[in-house]
Amino acid sequence: MTESLDDIARRCFEEAEGVRPVSGKWVASFMMLLVAVAYLTSLFPSGYAPVFLLGLTVLFLAVGSLSRSLLGRRRTSRILAAFRADEATAVGKVHQFAVREFRKQVETHRTRTLGADSEWGTARAALAEAADEAQRSVAYWEARARQEPDNQLAAGQSQTAADLDDKLRSALAKLDARADTLLRFYNDCDARLALMDRYNQDMEETRRLEELSGRTDVAIAGAEDTLLAIGEQFVREAQAVGRALGGLARVQIKSLAGDAPLDNIEYLADRIIESSDAERRAVEDLDRVLQEG
Repeated sequence: MTESLDDIARRCFEEAEGVRPVSGKWVASFMMLLVAVAYLTSLFPSGYAPVFLLGLTVLFLAVGSLSRSLLGRRRTSRILAAFRADEATAVGKVHQFAVREFRKQVETHRTRTLGADSEWGTARAALAEAADEAQRSVAYWEARARQEPDNQLAAGQSQTAADLDDKLRSALAKLDARADTLLRFYNDCDARLALMDRYNQDMEETRRLEELSGRTDVAIAGAEDTLLAIGEQFVREAQAVGRALGGLARVQIKSLAGDAPLDNIEYLADRIIESSDAERRAVEDLDRVLQEG
């Protein structure tokens, strides 16, 4: 998510007003519909009242739809202007909407990267199964080597199985470390979102107190400044979370380290071992973006 808070505010108010983007194609289609209906109704004599009424109904519905869209856009512009002017109610709505949007982004990416059906989950299941098989093979060939110390085949196979077991266990450990790094990042995002929720609550309570002070004619110095300070803190947190999530999307974490096929488990392990450290550092850099935001 790389949108600015202003972009998020626009989406917030457009969704609230039911405004949808009006493309040039939609406008062209609307004009063609008007022309077509006008032309068809003109072909019939005036006695064909049902056809004429049908044409009027279509025109009415089309004009009504466009009017509602334009009215919604005007209302959106007014509310957006109120948000930019730091009007407390508008700001509160945008902040709540932003937290919901960030939470959806975090959960979507968490599921895509660490869910049971994710690349990470698929790769880990394949590696774990192969590692178990390699460990059984190690146990078998070691027993054979002890049974026949001079058997070169048993000795060679025992070493091969041990090397493969080490490689698979190393790849599995790196996959788990990668998951731990990602989980820490997602948990940091969740913590920032909880903090943003707290800012929203602070802003709401401060706004209520300000309203109460106006009704009871009690001067509360700095209420507006307090609201502004809370809003600025929220914006800093939102920008940090937004940059981190946007960066995570660009990093494009791939647990399979490219196009490594699952049927070539040793090649898969090699690719995971090669790419793991770089991806871990990339996520740690994003985590620093959160902490420094």
